[in-house]
Amino acid sequence: MMNRDDMLALLQELILCHAPPGDEAEIEAVIMREFEATGAEVWQDGATNIYAHLPGDGPKVMIAAHKDELGMIVTDVREDGRLGVQNIGGSMAWKYGEGPVDILAGNGEVVRAILSVGSTHTKTGPVAALKENKALTWDLVTLFTGMTPEELDAKGIYPGTRAVVARERKHIQHIGDYIASYALDDRMGLVSVIAGLREMAGRSHDADLYFVATTSEEIGLIGAQRAAHLLEPEIAIALDTSPVAHGTPLVLDERPVIWYGEAAYNNKADCDKLLHLARELGFGAQPVVYNGAASDAGGIKRAGLASRTMAFGYARDNSHGYEIAHRDSIVNVTRLLLRYLEQLG
Repeated sequence: MMNRDDMLALLQELILCHAPPGDEAEIEAVIMREFEATGAEVWQDGATNIYAHLPGDGPKVMIAAHKDELGMIVTDVREDGRLGVQNIGGSMAWKYGEGPVDILAGNGEVVRAILSVGSTHTKTGPVAALKENKALTWDLVTLFTGMTPEELDAKGIYPGTRAVVARERKHIQHIGDYIASYALDDRMGLVSVIAGLREMAGRSHDADLYFVATTSEEIGLIGAQRAAHLLEPEIAIALDTSPVAHGTPLVLDERPVIWYGEAAYNNKADCDKLLHLARELGFGAQPVVYNGAASDAGGIKRAGLASRTMAFGYARDNSHGYEIAHRDSIVNVTRLLLRYLEQLG
């Protein structure tokens, strides 16, 4: 199995790839490279999900992690060249703050802009209200581009164009046993999918395995539902970062988080099995029932597209912002995935 240093190096490469929902080409190139290197049968569907198939005669299993990340979508181009934006995928302006962002222009360029709120030296207007009791919402920010509307149009920047946090803000910070960055969600899951595929490609197995990098999870679990519709798996597994959220018993540590409840209630027997296997492996796990989170597995279960579903992943703080996770969780989740697949035969 990949060691932790190799996993973290791959994680950094994936994080630096921009992939807001619907504009995921940068990260797709890395995923295709990694999937094809295993010798598996690899293809991409019309929705842009990417598949790697390791055939077997046993139960059909879909193992998924999503490749999209939170971002912004341009809503209007103003006379001074500033861009109005709104969230795509649940991003919040106050999680980003003022600073550099990258616009993915239609001509293929990555164009620099500054997420701007405005000067604080005033007692009137929306910025004054922000100093007192108003939340920072997307209608109060713009992207400063330093270009005219005509220049922006020539680059292919118009309503519908995507933007994300600037690449230099996406370098992993190492703080003791912890890592922190934007877009740990769900690059950590992709690392485990790739590491799991590599390992299972070199082993004998009975299960019919489909490793899938899904699209558009952040805007409604769309890609996973399409993939499950096409594959018709008996078992669907989602690997995803797991919010250490208010009202849950979760702790920010190296133990995998088992999602018993989320967008739907995942299969209890399989979640129990994961909990048991994690204890056998020596690191244990944290069970959780979420009331404000959803994974690809929950979306598949809710749509009736698999008989059995489960989700598990990496405890993370600061969800949908500058996220923090324990560095060993990426190893432990991968080990748990492999142990679960092994016991299928």
